[in-house]
Amino acid sequence: MKVSSLKGNAKFDSIFISNDYQIQAGPFKILLKKNRTNDLSLGLIIPKKKIALASNRNFVKRRVREIIRNEKFLGHDIIFLVKQKIKDFDKTKVKNHINNLKRKLESISNATQSNQ
Repeated sequence: MKVSSLKGNAKFDSIFISNDYQIQAGPFKILLKKNRTNDLSLGLIIPKKKIALASNRNFVKRRVREIIRNEKFLGHDIIFLVKQKIKDFDKTKVKNHINNLKRKLESISNATQSNQ
């Protein structure tokens, strides 16, 4: 499934102000908002201040895109952000946090599909 990227401050601000779901696991947070189209848009906020090495930032981006692609969130705008600084980057810890986010996303996905 093709995932388009969120662009523009107005789009990001609208999701920050009024989102449908907020999910947090460790230093990571996901914001979800239903959109009017049947597209899936993803915005990644992974600042250098929070994760210093570019290779580690890219690792997180790849893992998040993989999870979002596999989930059933057509018609949603999603923002993934890093809330806390990760000093000692441990890939297994990061994978565990991202897997926790995935489990929470799956439960939201199942809940929204059962309501429809």
